Amino acid sequence: MLQRILLLLGESSAAESARATAFALARETGATLAGITGIDVTALDLPTLGRAGASALKARVEADLHTQAEALRKRLRAQYEQQCTAHDVTFECLSFEGDPIEALHLAVETRDLVVTGHDAGFHAGAEVPLPDLLSRLLASMPRPILVCGDDRPEGTDVLVAYDSSLPAMRAVQMFALTGIGKGRRVKVVAVDPDQEGAARRAAGAASYLASHGYAAEAAPIASRLDIAEVLRLETERVKPGLLVMGSYGRRGWREMLFGSTTHRLVENPPCPLFIYH
Repeated sequence: MLQRILLLLGESSAAESARATAFALARETGATLAGITGIDVTALDLPTLGRAGASALKARVEADLHTQAEALRKRLRAQYEQQCTAHDVTFECLSFEGDPIEALHLAVETRDLVVTGHDAGFHAGAEVPLPDLLSRLLASMPRPILVCGDDRPEGTDVLVAYDSSLPAMRAVQMFALTGIGKGRRVKVVAVDPDQEGAARRAAGAASYLASHGYAAEAAPIASRLDIAEVLRLETERVKPGLLVMGSYGRRGWREMLFGSTTHRLVENPPCPLFIYH
């Protein structure tokens, strides 16, 4: 079961959606919640231009960026503390100055789930594109990541994208073990040109989730369209409150996450994405 959540703090609409999602999960599951903010010093190291006075200019600009980042860190901590009080959640906020991946790796050692907005970053005045940030986090994080979009989800159902690959199996298992989504309707989508193949995979995952107490139903889809496109259309139709998926897979889940077909889905998820590799 979900016991401890790590929330990446930010000021964007997606960060606000992530906070709302994290507070809701903490309330539903009884898990503790810790926010994390900091300064990404790697982003403040600007290249030196080859002209007179460039080093001094570089130092001044980096100092200004550091000051902005420090002000943002303090502001986020104060805002988060106020929100914890409003939600009657015990306040805990971690802070770092250095490489954010190293800091997050240490922080998740004692936590079960990372919740973040799709545009999370730890420096002022710059944005990190989600595909780059997500790939870096997935490469080093041993925990599932819940990525939130700018808007809060319209529905409450859970959509599971399943292709019977090892990453998909791991994602479904991790989702089941966290206990997230208990009491919600869960739909397992499997796509294959052959209806029988799609039905077999969807039924297997639905049966596994049912054994963990989920009201899961198989939703096989026979289609020769690109899996990413089918999933995008199904997400638009169902409007789920959560989308569960692995980050890699037999038929290219990595391309689904980072390719052009679902670029908009990844950059601004229509609902929280539960991703595990």
